[in-house]
Amino acid sequence: RAQGRMMSDFFAAEQLRVDLATRAAQSALMLDAHDPRVAFTPDRVHEYHTLFPLDAVVDEPEVGALGCTSRVYKAVSRIDGNTYALRKLDGVKITVDHNSMRKVWGELQHASIVRLRNIFITNEFDAQSNALTFVHDFVFGAMTMEERYMRAQDTVGDISEELVWSYIAQLTSAIRFVHSRGKAVRCLHASKVLVTPQHRVYINCCGVLDVIGDKKAQVPDLQAEDLRGLGTLILETVCRSVEASQAQNLSASVDYIAAHYHPDLKDLIVYLISQPGGPGQVTIFSASARISGRLLEQLDHTYQHMDYCHAELAKEIQNGRLFRLLVKLCMIVERPQRDTPAADAWSETGDRYLLKLFMDYAFHQREENDRPVVDFGSVVQCLNKLDVGVSERIMLMSSDGQTLLVVSYADLKACCERSFTELLIAGNYAQAGGFGNRSLMQHAQSFAPAM
Repeated sequence: RAQGRMMSDFFAAEQLRVDLATRAAQSALMLDAHDPRVAFTPDRVHEYHTLFPLDAVVDEPEVGALGCTSRVYKAVSRIDGNTYALRKLDGVKITVDHNSMRKVWGELQHASIVRLRNIFITNEFDAQSNALTFVHDFVFGAMTMEERYMRAQDTVGDISEELVWSYIAQLTSAIRFVHSRGKAVRCLHASKVLVTPQHRVYINCCGVLDVIGDKKAQVPDLQAEDLRGLGTLILETVCRSVEASQAQNLSASVDYIAAHYHPDLKDLIVYLISQPGGPGQVTIFSASARISGRLLEQLDHTYQHMDYCHAELAKEIQNGRLFRLLVKLCMIVERPQRDTPAADAWSETGDRYLLKLFMDYAFHQREENDRPVVDFGSVVQCLNKLDVGVSERIMLMSSDGQTLLVVSYADLKACCERSFTELLIAGNYAQAGGFGNRSLMQHAQSFAPAM
């Protein structure tokens, strides 16, 4: 039997499982009936239900980086069942056709931009007034850069340089993507950039200021402001303070970065904020060229993470294949039949008896001193050989030791297929359509091993 492999070797990494479990838990968040936020949270808005306010503030929110008050809700679409973030804006004036902006930003897809899905006006939040609502993808587990790095209780310790450059690479890539398509991000503020526990960064609220902002602003000016916003965001994040970029603190903040980080970081921040050479001389493309070596390093880390995710996915795919095999075995082995004595003996004779002995061989082995064998690797090895149907022979023994049989895994696989087909025929699935309109052969093939 196989030795030296732990149970964890056959499953996705525990942290990855925790991340996915957290994602599922956030999808199911519901507002308690006694929560004071119920007062301003409707049951349903437009096509969205199960609204959950993401702001802990109960009182009227303050005017934020968008120039207006807003509330954000998690909600589920009744159309596709996906989870989205609804941002309700109060007291705003629409300066352009919001439907055209929805189409423009909805077509911009980037790994570090929270995609805009819909914009609509509704009075379902408050029957007394209409509210402009933006619908973006929901980023599970995320918090803003301001919440993560600039809150008073969490401002101790330097951020690792590798992590800082990872953030810069992700943000630079997103800004370059938007600028190359003749648009500007316009929301590079610490309260509007999201970061996940896995250190993925997402620019949120894209398209909002295009609808409610100054329509006279020129794109080159807005893009230049994006670069200053990027430099400011990096500075505030590294210094862990929203006040680091204020005029009276700017010099000290730059000195702090020069003392604790590589000169490349200080040079980039100064380059983005000061923009030497005048308007139009500094672009996201020239900024990217200055740090191209750093960006390539981050690209290498990305490929490594992709390889890691593929390896973890492969484990679960193999587990899914073995799960299908176990379902078939459990439906066959020791299946109670109550119609006739012959039917009652079905699970204890012929092919079924061989499969019963195999289950004992795979799951109920004991050592010479009669201690139970609990070896996950051995079970997986046996099931894999059965699923493939290898020619290797094994000796099966009954629990009383009176029956000894030598069979190959190929023979056992044939027994399993014949017995399972008998069940399908007995269940009349081919005629009754117990699995929709699928034929018996199609249903059997759905349990076939993936080769």
